[in-house]
Amino acid sequence: MNFCEEIENLCHELEKCQIQNCERLHPRIFSGVCIGNLKNICQQSEYCGLHHFSQEELEEEFTKQPINGIYKHNLCYKKCNNYNCKYLHPPWLEYICVDCENKNCDKTKLGLWHTTKWADIKKKVYEKYNINKLNPEKFDTDGDCSYEVQKYNFDKYCINYFQGICPHHRCQKPHKNWEDIKDIGEFQNLEDQVIKPCIKYDENKNKYVSQPQTLKCAVFMQKNSLQLMINQIQQRPQADIIFILDCTRSMDKWIEVSKKSISSIIAEFKKKVQINAAIRMAAVCYKDFSDGPNHIQYHNFTVRPEEIEKFLGNLKIEGGDDIPEDLQGALDVAYKLKICKDPASLLQIFIITDGPCHGRKYHNLAYDQKPDVQDLEEKLQKFVDLKQRFFLSFLQIHEQTQKMEKVIQSVVKNYQSAKIADKQFSDYIVFSLASTYNKSLSMNVNKEYEHVCSAQYTKQKDMPYMYNNRKNENYYDFFLSQIQKTQKTGQTLVFIENNQLQVNQQGEQQEVFKGFDQKNNVHIIIKIQKSIIKKFNSKTLTADDIDETNKITETKYKQQLIAKQLSHHFNFCCNRSNIQFTPLYYATPYLYLLEKPFKGVKLIYAESYIDIDLPWKKYTNNTEYRDECIDLTAFSHFSFQYTNCQMIITDLQGKSNILSDPAIHTSIQNQNLTDSTNLKDDGCRRFFLNQHPECLTICRQLQLIPTEIQQKSSESIVNQQNVPSQQVDAYFGNKISSDNRFKVCSNCNVLEKLEQKSDTFELCDSCKKESQNKDTVNCQCCNVTFEISLNFEQIFGTVVQYCQECQNKQCHTTVEKKCYYCSKRICLQTIKEIVINGKRIEICADAHYFLRQVKCKNCHSNYNFEQLLSQEDYYRNNYHCGCKNK
Repeated sequence: MNFCEEIENLCHELEKCQIQNCERLHPRIFSGVCIGNLKNICQQSEYCGLHHFSQEELEEEFTKQPINGIYKHNLCYKKCNNYNCKYLHPPWLEYICVDCENKNCDKTKLGLWHTTKWADIKKKVYEKYNINKLNPEKFDTDGDCSYEVQKYNFDKYCINYFQGICPHHRCQKPHKNWEDIKDIGEFQNLEDQVIKPCIKYDENKNKYVSQPQTLKCAVFMQKNSLQLMINQIQQRPQADIIFILDCTRSMDKWIEVSKKSISSIIAEFKKKVQINAAIRMAAVCYKDFSDGPNHIQYHNFTVRPEEIEKFLGNLKIEGGDDIPEDLQGALDVAYKLKICKDPASLLQIFIITDGPCHGRKYHNLAYDQKPDVQDLEEKLQKFVDLKQRFFLSFLQIHEQTQKMEKVIQSVVKNYQSAKIADKQFSDYIVFSLASTYNKSLSMNVNKEYEHVCSAQYTKQKDMPYMYNNRKNENYYDFFLSQIQKTQKTGQTLVFIENNQLQVNQQGEQQEVFKGFDQKNNVHIIIKIQKSIIKKFNSKTLTADDIDETNKITETKYKQQLIAKQLSHHFNFCCNRSNIQFTPLYYATPYLYLLEKPFKGVKLIYAESYIDIDLPWKKYTNNTEYRDECIDLTAFSHFSFQYTNCQMIITDLQGKSNILSDPAIHTSIQNQNLTDSTNLKDDGCRRFFLNQHPECLTICRQLQLIPTEIQQKSSESIVNQQNVPSQQVDAYFGNKISSDNRFKVCSNCNVLEKLEQKSDTFELCDSCKKESQNKDTVNCQCCNVTFEISLNFEQIFGTVVQYCQECQNKQCHTTVEKKCYYCSKRICLQTIKEIVINGKRIEICADAHYFLRQVKCKNCHSNYNFEQLLSQEDYYRNNYHCGCKNK
């Protein structure tokens, strides 16, 4: 086939194509070539990164000699490890000297091929990767049934793929790189994946059964592993263990001992205390400032000891120019880990080091890069204040840490240390954990709960707005579709405290209770209508009352989500326009379906607790009030314009820049947003007439359009004398102290200090780091390879078996579609329909692809999809189109 004449039919992704049933051409000889340029689509040759050949230049490239089906333009000379790189990376590429190619080589690097001559490289590759003195260029391109091909079983493979010219994305014969089969011998024990019928005949069962088409890569976190995590976290009491290890060169032996011992330590600990506690582990490994900006590395909490072992095994044990190390920095990192917020839980820290921290106050050494440091006590006191059940154990390896240990003991009441040998390491840790646990049971944690029960929670993953003004779209419909895509549910244990919150946080219509969600590790504020509680106390609560409060609960959940999403969009737009502003965040909402009712109801609304030591502030209400000092009404104006004038957020209140309890005025005919605070069109009119009669500076910077009410109001103000204008030149929210600005992590709900005005990304530093560590897995529904941050999703409680597209299609939750031939469930992305005699038959992508290869036994014409084959005829490729040829 002359591929240069088939440019329009080429797939842009070639071998990287993830569409299983893609019908375009995928010859790998085009690897590294910009298909878009050949189709006159790509105009960015400077940034594209691929070869921008003209068709004539490409035809000339194909006249040159390939090496095992690979041309020079196919090779990645960056030698990258990028999974998505569109160049080829044969194993012999590592021997080619890139510096010679760039003409700046000094010929001193040993083991490389210092030549730019393609013929010389070809000779070396053929010597290294020949099989029985053969290579793909010696095979007959017109027919793959030559003597050598059959003699050495090469006909098991696609010969055209060896030569780089197979056009098929899914071929009937396996695609293998020539270099990969050198050591397989006579190829008799292969289990290569070949396109075959989606069924096979099971002689034992005497029937046709499903036949797997491709092997699926193992998923890192299987269902049972996730369930283990959920079950353990649900149980009480909970113990968090943090290993803080010095990983400089002198600690090499102790890191190895720690790595080998952790799993057995946890197992022995469970036996010793005879409990089934939820035990989570984390590790913080530190060096010194001189070892670079990443001198502290960590692994967040996990219930799987082998993850910590793997983390320690991948560490580079190096550095340590002077004896003191950055223990204070390690304690800072440990404090920011996802420590259980349940006040009744236990926190145990092990410090394992042979050197003191910085500061002459903590050692008697002659040299210290930072001799004036004296904040170790402050770092330790944060843990003491965080947990009543906080214990610290120090493993004494060298006497030079004794002075530091005395300081630690003066701060931490529950402190113990021991000088140990490596053989005693595990015994000491187990003993320490057991004694810590037993001592913690006798400690009285002053916490009484009014209500404790299991519950199903509902929450949303981050719901970013699509960052454009959707002129012709109903915002609420768009919002509901996003809820479906981002909603997460699971089981947890909810603890509700006695009502001890301040009266000014209660609100006029609701009572507020503080609680704790154990699975999501978050303190929550539960809000219930006062009228419901009054009826519950008087025993007059009816089923209709419960139905009504359920509607109000769902309304509050959606109102908070809308406000949270639009505040996210507001922050984004301000950042994009380089506007000086104080970002706004809303507390994270939750819905809980309790196993046993609280105050007479099972469905309750809650949100993450705004744990800031500041008074509650009312910036606006839902009618006329506006704080004259801090004017945040521009956000309400923004919400009006960016929902296409369909709704407006008012009643802005909270602590500092963290808000809660929004009111939404909307005339959208939907009962789910109807409550007593929604004044509909009249609420919008009152807002622009009384709270925001004149646009602020930020309104113009965001290009918000003044309403007719504002225009009339502005004219009225101009015509009056001695009436000050509302024009504000200072940046938005500048009266909110810079020391009291926070953000809410959209993943773990932690409140984090907002250090920079530009840092409005709604993930805390820890979650942000976790989200960037990607792993490659295969979707168990459509089998597409995709990237996902497993640790990040584990924190969120996501089962990572399905790609985002299958989750969006709800493949695993909708009614199953089954293939007519193999009866296995079909991914809704790849389902195929054939219409025979007016009847729609659903088949899987494997069956559809196989049928396209079926030919008439008489005339060899392709299957016409007009007659339904029986399972037997389908399996045996027994098709007759109706012709009379023999």
